[in-house]
Amino acid sequence: MKVNIKRFLNGRVWFENFEVEYKEDETILELLDRLKAIDRSITYRSFCRSSICGTCAVKVNDKTVLACKTKVKDFIEHDEIIIEPVDRSRIIKDLVVDHSYIEKAIKQNKLWFEDEIRGDQENLQMPQELKKYEKQTDCILCMACHFECEALDYTPDFAGPFIFTKYFRFVFDSRDKKDMQERIDLAKDNGLYSCINCQKCVMVCPKGIASAFDIKMLQNSDKSYGEPSFSSENSMFF
Repeated sequence: MKVNIKRFLNGRVWFENFEVEYKEDETILELLDRLKAIDRSITYRSFCRSSICGTCAVKVNDKTVLACKTKVKDFIEHDEIIIEPVDRSRIIKDLVVDHSYIEKAIKQNKLWFEDEIRGDQENLQMPQELKKYEKQTDCILCMACHFECEALDYTPDFAGPFIFTKYFRFVFDSRDKKDMQERIDLAKDNGLYSCINCQKCVMVCPKGIASAFDIKMLQNSDKSYGEPSFSSENSMFF
């Protein structure tokens, strides 16, 4: 099997080719580990190896994936595979990109839970209220949706799909005490209406979250200034 890795170092860019044995059940991350045993200079990120931490996103045959979750057999074509760093992010070295945008964007959009001080009293919630945003809590901040988002090429003010999924998570949480419209107004300041509905975020999310759906629901809530209609699961069709 031929593996082509796009390398970056001190402004130099090149593809490096490796010939290795094909292993059917191997993940992209396991393949990278094998290649690193051959060339210790190959650099990439990994941590949990369980698609929980979201640090190992790379581009395989032009699609953003989590290296720890993705099988080589699902992408190999003509006994060849191409591994590159993700798009729309500053490359540090080889497959490692700058993730500092996550913290910056969360702070800029004030995406944290706001609650009243209740002492020892629990802030209870009914199961049907949890269902409104439960899927959105699965987001692991891997930024796969962000790296694939075409709206970012046209509208620099667009915060990115995962940010609006986080907005959705708080806007529709009945326990959050921040005014819904105040959150939506802040989302508008950060490009809520700049989404071009390309659906790339839906196609690449490793957790099956439809950020395009979340954006649409936030937009609908802004227009109606009321409680939108919900289904129990996200859908990529509106």
